[in-house]
Amino acid sequence: MKGLLLEGIVAAGRSEIIRALRDHAAWRRRESTLILNDLFTERANEHLRSLTPESYRTLMLRNLRILQAAKQIESASPLFDPDDRRDLCYVLDGFHITNAIVHADGEFEAFADIDVELERLDCRLVLVMINEKVVGSRIKDVYRRRDERWRAYQERLESRVGDLSAYYVTLQHTYLDTLNKTALKNITIDTTDQDWRRCAEDIMRFWRI
Repeated sequence: MKGLLLEGIVAAGRSEIIRALRDHAAWRRRESTLILNDLFTERANEHLRSLTPESYRTLMLRNLRILQAAKQIESASPLFDPDDRRDLCYVLDGFHITNAIVHADGEFEAFADIDVELERLDCRLVLVMINEKVVGSRIKDVYRRRDERWRAYQERLESRVGDLSAYYVTLQHTYLDTLNKTALKNITIDTTDQDWRRCAEDIMRFWRI
């Protein structure tokens, strides 16, 4: 089992990177792959009346149970050999770092045990970043492409925090600071130039699948 966690602010390009990874030859050669996007890892909680750190912990543990079950299957069967590409490769689009920063007041320690479990599941972390000067334009571009519910969320956020560009620039610094706390092997990827093929190549070299 080999995992990849993509973290980063809105408009950094996580979805585009996932599309580029799926087109990469190394990904296509894998026999078993799984992608859990933010609908599973974060947004599944949007319907809840009370959004607490514990509600996000519950959601993440449910995601982890999927991976833990696959790990048990691999461990119990001689059919799975990491050297022949049969073991599961999985991608998480945002997880405990996003949930700690956005939903637990930045308290990474609230989800430190989840970090430990991800390390046990052989997960590596990629922080997706963009130049601060383009944050505003990238948010506007994503705003045009996302659905009405997403836009409504951003509007509510803007009414609370003020300028969204400044908010996300600060948030990006918080993501970067959190790298000092995680036990996961990690790199940062700059997506300012939107060269998604280059990003996928850099990630695959780091991921080594």
